[in-house]
Amino acid sequence: MRKVLGAVVSALSAICKAGTLLSFAVLICVVTVQVLGRVPGISAPAWTEEVARFALLYLVAFSCGLAALYGELVNVDLVTNALPAPVQLVISKIVDIIVVLFCIMIAPGAYGYVVNSVGERARSFDMPMTLVYVTIFIIPVALAVFTIARLLGFGRPMQHEEMI
Repeated sequence: MRKVLGAVVSALSAICKAGTLLSFAVLICVVTVQVLGRVPGISAPAWTEEVARFALLYLVAFSCGLAALYGELVNVDLVTNALPAPVQLVISKIVDIIVVLFCIMIAPGAYGYVVNSVGERARSFDMPMTLVYVTIFIIPVALAVFTIARLLGFGRPMQHEEMI
């Protein structure tokens, strides 16, 4: 069973890594076009602003779960750093459970938001907004799935040290 779960986590991680890289590449290309559009004689298409926002949403959607899995999410640890390591571990597990429960609570609303967006189109180019709004559903699902994977030992614990 652990091998199967490990394979699922690896496959989802690979999909999210590819999605993160693709989103970042699109964002870089679109922002480059926007910057070049500031040069006299070169104009940037109007849709680049909207595509940049969409790419940023996808970047967050694909990378937030990976950040949870690898223990790289923002961590407020002013109090926990002073505690013994076993207590820090327990608090970390409790926080992970709270994150999973919160994600499970908001996922139905996020799904409803996506369903209600059917028929809407992007303003500057003809694209269904459902393709954009699905990121609102991907975020809590990815956070929940990868946080559960970390709870089951497939990721890394949250980092509790300064990296300065």
